Amino acid sequence: MRPVFVALLGLALIACGGPEADTDSGMADHTVDNNMPEVGFGLDPQGPVETQHTAIDVRASWMRPHPGGRDVTAAYIVVNLSEGSEDLLTGVSMDGADRVELHGHLIGEGGVMQMRAIGPQRVTNAGPLVFTPGARHLMVFGLPNVVEGDVVNGVLEFQNAGEVPVSFEVRSMPPGQMTDY
Repeated sequence: MRPVFVALLGLALIACGGPEADTDSGMADHTVDNNMPEVGFGLDPQGPVETQHTAIDVRASWMRPHPGGRDVTAAYIVVNLSEGSEDLLTGVSMDGADRVELHGHLIGEGGVMQMRAIGPQRVTNAGPLVFTPGARHLMVFGLPNVVEGDVVNGVLEFQNAGEVPVSFEVRSMPPGQMTDY
């Protein structure tokens, strides 16, 4: 099963690039497309939320090792609001990375699933904001090679809570149980 999983991951990461790929760096020029079809996962760009005091709890933060020879990988988190009623995840940065983008999946022409950059994402006290394989995720560009067992520090940027530090453990499989997501 592991070889199939690795092959699918490689195809997914390659699918993130498109005809707009930057041939100098090998990375795609991802932009937020607010005119995408309704069929998608995590693609609803969300605007500002009410200004209020919030506290954020982050768990299950991890990232995949780099696929062979690429300087792009994916990272995942589960974000809970522990105080307040809503906040907005507006950005992410990681030590050593050129950039980190919030990504989602959509079903494009011909029924092909594609990844695209998405706008800020709302977290409410109704439930967690989940970034997991096959759904919303963080695309990490230009990070020096990471391998299983490494830890990469980053910062989640929220409209109300401000900067929230997070450490991403590099691993091939998600931590914990599926019920953690």
